[in-house]
Formats: sequence, structure tokens, C-alpha cells
Amino acid sequence: MIVGTASAQTPAVDELLASYGSLNSACRGGSGDDPRTQRACAERDRVVSALQRAGYCYGRRGQVGAQMSWHRCGPDSLR
Repeated sequence: MIVGTASAQTPAVDELLASYGSLNSACRGGSGDDPRTQRACAERDRVVSALQRAGYCYGRRGQVGAQMSWHRCGPDSLR
């Protein structure tokens, strides 16, 4: 799940978060030998890098995978 923070996000970050969601679904739900799946995974990885450069992290210490979401990095964020 992708969740925003209480502070305002820039439109670019909003777009990256939306892209991550659809690309992650295509990557995880696609066939591994399908070129479309491979492109979705590669593009998702580029989006992840852009989010990290923008100061966003995925998950916090002590969370299980189902609890993790993108958020502004803080002291307890996984990096």
C-alpha cells in the first residue's frame, strides 16, 4: 500500500508514487519470461531510485511487509 504523509507532497512525488503502484503490480503479477514484465520491473526500479533521491523510504523498523509503505524518510525508516 502507498500512503502519503501529513506534510504536502510535490506533484512529482505523487506521480512517482502512482507509477510505483502500477509498475509494482505489473512486475509482481507478470510472467517472468514476458518482456512486458521485465520492462515493468526495470521501470519500477528507476522509480524507486527517484523516490529515494527525493527523500522517501519504504517501510520502518519493526514493520512486516504488509505494513510497509512509502513515506518521507525519518529516523526509524528502512534505507
